[in-house]
Amino acid sequence: MKILVVSDSQGSIGSILTALDREKPDVLIHLGNGIKDLHDVKFEGQIFAAHGNTDFISKIPKSGKVAYNGCEILYTHGHQFDVQNGSDALCEFALKQGADVVLFGHTLHAELFEQEGIIFANPGSIKDPKTGSYCTITFKGKTPIIEHFKLT
Repeated sequence: MKILVVSDSQGSIGSILTALDREKPDVLIHLGNGIKDLHDVKFEGQIFAAHGNTDFISKIPKSGKVAYNGCEILYTHGHQFDVQNGSDALCEFALKQGADVVLFGHTLHAELFEQEGIIFANPGSIKDPKTGSYCTITFKGKTPIIEHFKLT
């Protein structure tokens, strides 16, 4: 099982396609600000998406939760939790949701840290084909293995 996590593609469909081709994931999670890009992506696996602050598709939720290998994964863009100024509000929400892992975007910078026993990961922005980044999640049993990658 491999999950590809992208965020803030903002029209850069080619960058998403590059990551999909390279990683060959089973699941794609887009964390917002460019979810309309998913309309042009041909992907056979499961796709999950969160509404970002520049997305205008109202039917997409601002957050969601999925479980793989007994690991509860919460995904969100993060703007509604003011993540650019810290993770406390998002952490409080994650604790209430029973999350083991929280995926968020919005800040455009790749991050990986632990808070209150929860793993937080931001893939960074995948927009720029030269500097864009993304992350993958694989599992060793229930334990998630999160790795960040640059497009180039």
